[in-house]
Amino acid sequence: MTAERWQLLPPLTDEEYASLTADIAAQGVLVPVVLDAASGEVIEGHHRLRAWTELRAEGVRVPEYPKQMLRFQSDDDRVSFVLAANLFRRHLTKEQRAEVVTRLRAKGWSLRRIGEAVGVEEITVRRDLEGATFVAPERIEGADRKTYPARRPRSTIFVSSPRDAARAAKALQALGDDASGLIGLTRAEERVRMANLSRMRVEAAARPSEHSGETWELRTGDFREVLADLAEQSVDAVVTDPPYDNEGVPLYEPLGTFCLRVLKPGRLAVVYAGNLQLDREMSLLERGGLTYMWHGVNVLAGRHTRVRVRMVFGQHRSVLLYSAGPYRPRTWLNDVTFAEGRGGPEERPLHPWQQALEPVRHWVRQVSEPGELIVDPFLGSGTTAVAAVMEGRRFIGCDIDPGCVETTRRRLLAFLIEEAPTHGQQPDGDAS
Repeated sequence: MTAERWQLLPPLTDEEYASLTADIAAQGVLVPVVLDAASGEVIEGHHRLRAWTELRAEGVRVPEYPKQMLRFQSDDDRVSFVLAANLFRRHLTKEQRAEVVTRLRAKGWSLRRIGEAVGVEEITVRRDLEGATFVAPERIEGADRKTYPARRPRSTIFVSSPRDAARAAKALQALGDDASGLIGLTRAEERVRMANLSRMRVEAAARPSEHSGETWELRTGDFREVLADLAEQSVDAVVTDPPYDNEGVPLYEPLGTFCLRVLKPGRLAVVYAGNLQLDREMSLLERGGLTYMWHGVNVLAGRHTRVRVRMVFGQHRSVLLYSAGPYRPRTWLNDVTFAEGRGGPEERPLHPWQQALEPVRHWVRQVSEPGELIVDPFLGSGTTAVAAVMEGRRFIGCDIDPGCVETTRRRLLAFLIEEAPTHGQQPDGDAS
């Protein structure tokens, strides 16, 4: 039995943990760490103990942390104590609460009992469980502490409009037997995208890792390896959408180094960026050797991103323009473009981070001329590849996920087959 068993709430964010560490460095641990008197396990206070331990390891002189020894009758008592000690101390986001609800449901708690413990209505518990993935218990324990056989929920999606009903029917049909449990429309469509990507990975395994047509080439692997053969100063523009979650942001520095090597002097890298860590992303691109030129935006239509940690409705996507060495202007640039549509998940059928096509076409036109070479080290769903080919540019791109490469290949072939009668283009490659 490990201490993490009793860490039922989601971990603190990096910002929250940094604030806690700074407070402990200044004042010490003020709230006692609760230990099980029988086993000595940490029941509550994991973050405080971790911060105190790290500060001590760094040589910071912090006093010994206070301890509170408690005796519990059962694991159920431990869980109830952790919830009581934390839920009203920490203001949970909807996503964090859903994580707690999912953990309690996996432990066999009834919906009513979870609602009473967390302080929400049973309908809220049901919504929090929409799309959750966990091993459902065979029996559940109700608020009366009696156990009952668990009822297996049907595949259900609640919707409020005929348009959403059509989307829900399409998602349920695509998921088939995998559409188990009570799931929300957004999460159902997310499951469909993930299932499609998994299928693409399987199909990609039976194909070569590289694909090419008359004006385009796709490669599978890390850009630092599979694009290493690109000649120095041979690329006219880089247009890319790197991941900007915590794991993806460190890639901005090697991306900057790559762009500096392959871009022609004074040419631009157009880099989509996440606003939450924008300062860090810009710093890493410059550390990679690029020179800041300008900051453009894609204005988002319809539904907007809720950045809960900052309480901001995000209505634009930042587009960073960096040059290889001093910028050499060739034409006037328009630094704003508008994404059409509602911005909902149904408009991202191929990848969770799929970008709208027209804004990418805008940036391709802004930073290159017909016949010039565009490179994208992060293909994703292949939007930049399609935009480049549509605008008459040559294109080379890669992705570490073979499913993304296969998705891009199919999008390119579908576009070329559709356009062939009009423009006389040949799709090349295997169109199956």
